[in-house]
Amino acid sequence: MNLSWFLQLLIILGFLILGRGIVTVFHLPLPSSVVGMLVLFIFLLTGIMKLEWIEKASTFQLKHLTLLFIPPIVSLFLSSSFQEIIRLDVLAILVVSSLCCLLGTAFAVEWYEIIKGRNAK
Repeated sequence: MNLSWFLQLLIILGFLILGRGIVTVFHLPLPSSVVGMLVLFIFLLTGIMKLEWIEKASTFQLKHLTLLFIPPIVSLFLSSSFQEIIRLDVLAILVVSSLCCLLGTAFAVEWYEIIKGRNAK
């Protein structure tokens, strides 16, 4: 089943709306987008939904995701209040936590590739 890109985007937006409904009904202290993506993940794991149904739209979104972060980050660095709070200790914490996150992701992917039987080297 090959769905159009627009229909795939509507499916993903449907899960966002579903997440918002779940958060509203159950008064969860989580962002509705996270809940919606967790529901989508569960649907994909159980086979209720096929990856092909949303693959084109999600690949497009992931490919262009960094573009959405550039303007807020630049304006944050240019603001004077941000420059006042950034000190050497805060900067060190940011660098160390970013490195930990990158290394953790790298080791997790390598471990996953080894388990799947693919050569990670």
